[in-house]
Amino acid sequence: MQSGQSADGIFSFRLPGKILFGVGVSQKVGSEAEALGGRRILFVTDRNLRRLGITGKIEEALTGEGFDLDVFVDVEPEPSLEVAEVAADAGRKRKHDLVVGVGGGSVLDMAKVAAIAATNPGPMRRYVGVDKVKKLGLPRILLPTTAGTGSEVTNVAVVTIAENEEKTAVVSPYMLGSVAMVDPSLTYALPPSLTASTGLDALSHALEAVMSVNANPITDTLAYQSVALIFSHLAKAYRDGDAESRYSMSLGSLVAGMSFGNAGVCLGHAAAYTFAVTYGVTHGTSCGLVLPYVFRFSASAISWKLPKIAEAMGLGTEGLKTEELTLSISDCIFELMDEVQMPRRLRDLGIPREAVPRMAEKLLNFKRLILRSPEPLTKKKALKLIEGMW
Repeated sequence: MQSGQSADGIFSFRLPGKILFGVGVSQKVGSEAEALGGRRILFVTDRNLRRLGITGKIEEALTGEGFDLDVFVDVEPEPSLEVAEVAADAGRKRKHDLVVGVGGGSVLDMAKVAAIAATNPGPMRRYVGVDKVKKLGLPRILLPTTAGTGSEVTNVAVVTIAENEEKTAVVSPYMLGSVAMVDPSLTYALPPSLTASTGLDALSHALEAVMSVNANPITDTLAYQSVALIFSHLAKAYRDGDAESRYSMSLGSLVAGMSFGNAGVCLGHAAAYTFAVTYGVTHGTSCGLVLPYVFRFSASAISWKLPKIAEAMGLGTEGLKTEELTLSISDCIFELMDEVQMPRRLRDLGIPREAVPRMAEKLLNFKRLILRSPEPLTKKKALKLIEGMW
């Protein structure tokens, strides 16, 4: 029996109520909102997207259908628990019928928070953790403007707790959206640096989903497809930003989200959280940096999956042993990181070597994520892993 399957072979798989994908699909947002009912919408985005005009046509599509919009733009990158409280207040301030979120992962996560806050009273701190949300919340439509987080199809909203220098999350089936609308054209204006970091975030989602002990045949199939799309198109999207590559990266991010939204992420995200908040490193950059190292650490525990991963990356596998496949795959990840000019090592980010022992200790605290890792993590192994990253 392979990891992620119970003794009787049963596993579960959850998605939003509906997923729409394709260039221009965002212009159908009015009809999707109409189907959900009501007239008043809380429209969640951020100031920059609105200033750049990226949300304009979506807002017009909604007002053109007769909807009243209350616009909330006070979302910051890597939102803190305090920002989540402000988003929750926006969700409770007036009686809204549904929530529409347009933006990157931070915006979509805060749209989810606003939606559940309308029916779940009290501070958002109360809901941090797993299965603490008790009621469904308002219907929500989520439209991503990056190709990376997969938040439009997951049951998670990530928040930063500044006083603890850590990231955590609200995790609940009630966080899933009603409709996910993925329009690749919304990513056309994404600058190269964000294309790279969000693309590596999507890759980390796919590969960590494969590594997770909660993986199953559905999540693996989606993850392999995501890996293939990202390795074929991320570098070109970074260099050229052409429509074909943007399309494929949006699809790769979506299917990675569908995969890790069910299998969960594991050691990679835990390792990224040991330094991201403390040193102000973005989520995609931190997850991308640690990925080849945690893959090497975990690969022997998922040896039967390595040929499929290598195949998705376009690598030959014939005659290669587990160790050789592991190195070949991790080297391929490093090469992609180089192509999109992303940092390879912690010291490239200015993190001092003296911080390594504290980061290793911190890593062991992320038990929810570590328990999904197929390779047990001891204090000694944690220190060796972080030292290797440095």
